[in-house]
Parts: sequence; structure tokens; C-alpha cells
Amino acid sequence: MVYSEELEKIMIRYSQNIEEDLKDRWNNWEKDLTIPEKFEVIGGLMSRQITIAMNFMSCSSIWNGHIAPIIMRSLVDNYINFAWIIADPVLRARKFIYFGLGQEKLLLEHRKEEMKNHEPDEKEKIMVEATESWINQQRFTFLTEVSLKNWSEISVRQMAEESNCIDLYNYVYQPFSCAAHNMWNHIAKYNLVESDNPLHKFFRKPAIYTFKPDIYYLELTGKYVDKMFRLFDNKIGFKPTKEYSFEIFTNELYDFEEKIYTEMQENKTEEELNSENI
Repeated sequence: MVYSEELEKIMIRYSQNIEEDLKDRWNNWEKDLTIPEKFEVIGGLMSRQITIAMNFMSCSSIWNGHIAPIIMRSLVDNYINFAWIIADPVLRARKFIYFGLGQEKLLLEHRKEEMKNHEPDEKEKIMVEATESWINQQRFTFLTEVSLKNWSEISVRQMAEESNCIDLYNYVYQPFSCAAHNMWNHIAKYNLVESDNPLHKFFRKPAIYTFKPDIYYLELTGKYVDKMFRLFDNKIGFKPTKEYSFEIFTNELYDFEEKIYTEMQENKTEEELNSENI
């Protein structure tokens, strides 16, 4: 109980810090309202990264190999989008927006088509009108194209290559995609177990594994937020006036783990210590 309270305090401090980090960067970034897309997309992607991180950290039941990789994959995907867009922010931010509006238009048209099969209630009508109004505020629906391609018109791998983060794609995005897409090389490890009967020829059967929360995923979460902040600082020329929040966070996590390990060693019985030395 004491440990969980201490860890919660560390996470609350970190969450508050990264919120302040975002505010500092946004408020000190000189805006040009003739090209709002650049600032809205970059600011939105940074806010998205922090939002995902904060929500993930508040739910320890998903700090495991079942769910955490799906969240990590989303964070990395968001980072690659961010890295590619910030290299040419005006043109690429517009592509990002127009594609998203096209997807919203497609959803709207599907909803309208579905409503033809029944008498829509007032709530449905209001939702359709609100969606159409939201699109029109940014780009008239009759001018909005629907694309079935990738929003950037190149693959995620190509985006990573052009953004100098191909290692992140190869060693993080791809492995975590196995969990996000429920691929065999994830399911076979996490959702099946080999029969212990030799006559079954290693036949696998469904298994529900329960894992303890692993704070390693907390460090990864902070790392992907930190990468976005550092890239922003490099591209925009922002100079932080205080230590990066991730450095404070990892130091506190390290001290927390050291404390737990030390107390566990002190509480071991003499018999347990002797068995370790054999």
C-alpha cells in the first residue's frame, strides 16, 4: 500500500510537470495566424502524446504485455507523424488535416445512408448536423475529398526514414504492432500455452495469463513524451529553463526501485540469503 502511494505521487508530479512543459512551449512559440494549420497540428499532436501518457499511467492494471504494447505503439505512431510533419510543417499539417476531414466526411455519409433505413430521432439529426457544421468550419464538405490511402501518401516506414527515426520504427513500432494487430507472434506467446501432455505433440490451448504491473512501461511512456519535446525544442529553437521532466521522472523511478530492492533484501530470512550464495 505504501509503495503504491509513493509511486502514485511520482506519477502525479510527472503528469503536472509535462502539462507545464506543454504550456511553456506553446506560450513561448511565436504564432503566425496566416498559417494556423502548422500550430494547431503540432500543438494537437503534442497534447495527444501527453494525454495518452497520463491516462496510461493512471491505470496500473494495463501495465503489462497484453495492453501496454498497444498504447506504446500509439505513442510511437504519434511521434513518427509528428517528426515527419514538423520537418515541413505547413504543407504536411494541411495534408494531415484534409485527410482527417475526409475521414470524418466518410463517416458522416455512412451515417446518413444508415439513417435512410429508419426514421431518425432528434439526437441522430443533431449529431449529423453538428458533424457537418464541424467539417464546414474548416473546409466545405463539397470541397472535402475522401482518400483511402495513407494520410501522408507514403508508408509509415518511409515517414520514419525521412524523419531520421527508422530505428524507432524497426525496434519499437513494428514489435508493438504485433500486439496492436493481434498477430500470431503475439498471441502465441501471450494467449496460448503448450499442453504438458507429451502425447499432444506440443498442442497449444487458450490461456489467460495475469501479469503484475511492470513500471518498465512507465519509463517507456515518459521516454516517448520526452522524445517529442526534445524534437520540438530542436526544430523550433525552444530553450527550456528547467531540467527535462523525463530526467526527474526516471531518477525518481530509479530511487523508488532501489528502495524496494533494498527493503526486500533486508527482509529476507537467513535461509533465503544462504540459498542465494550456494
